[in-house]
Amino acid sequence: MRDFDFTTLDGRILKAFLTVLDEGSVSKAAERLGVTQSAVSHLLDKLRLVLGDPLFVRAGRGITPTERALALRAPVQQVLDGLKALTDARPFDPLVGQMEFSIAANDFQRDLIFPALIKQLQAEGVDARFRFMSSGIPSAEVLRQARCQLLITPFPPEGADIYQLRLFDDQLACFYDGTVRDAPDTPEAFAAAEYIEVRFDDHESGSQLLLQGDTPEIGPPRISVPNFSALPGFLKGSAMICALPSLMARVNLQGLACTPLPFATPGLTMYLCWHRRDHLDPAHQWLRQRIQGSFREQGLRS
Repeated sequence: MRDFDFTTLDGRILKAFLTVLDEGSVSKAAERLGVTQSAVSHLLDKLRLVLGDPLFVRAGRGITPTERALALRAPVQQVLDGLKALTDARPFDPLVGQMEFSIAANDFQRDLIFPALIKQLQAEGVDARFRFMSSGIPSAEVLRQARCQLLITPFPPEGADIYQLRLFDDQLACFYDGTVRDAPDTPEAFAAAEYIEVRFDDHESGSQLLLQGDTPEIGPPRISVPNFSALPGFLKGSAMICALPSLMARVNLQGLACTPLPFATPGLTMYLCWHRRDHLDPAHQWLRQRIQGSFREQGLRS
């Protein structure tokens, strides 16, 4: 029987393991953790030794997890959650120490709230680092597997372990280049226009999911792009249209004409979501309150 002191394992080893599992790459995991590749490899070697499993094996130019590694995701996450819970009642001062947050949000939500908020925090002397990732059409697993701490989306995942907070309400609007064309003023005119859609990396069409209600039947899009920031380059100077949240006029779609849709659609609600492991964390609570406060300052509170 292998004589190994399991108490030499620590949170750094387990976090490195989960990060490599998430990223599918030692180099990407090292970049995300802010350490060297050799440091990540050294931590993995410790875990391989105690478990007697390679955990990751070469597959072409990359690596792939073993069956044991995949089976370890949930129990390792539970151990890390338990360690984190020990600190939930700690004294908290946002001006003491450095904080790191990982947030899943598409570029619309990200650009609407965080540039101004981060500038405000820097002016206050708060030392906080943020890592953003695209949320696409999210599943609860992105929170359960701790790939992010906060999720901002109009498509909140469901689950007894997932918390939701309503941030603000919006309406869909039609965006177009007013120097090239007029707004489609009837459902038929909207359906006849060539349009551009946002289709996320998970192959879900955000535009199609948002367009509900008495939507006219429309054909396939002329162009699909993976994010909202790509839209202006295609819309400007063309007769194409797109249907997206009206608040994009403040960020991604500045300079384009914006008008209500010529048919009724349900309102659009944006949610802030997080996992129960972070619910009582004082730093997490503080950030949630700051996000809410920032939306109120913009007059966006629902």
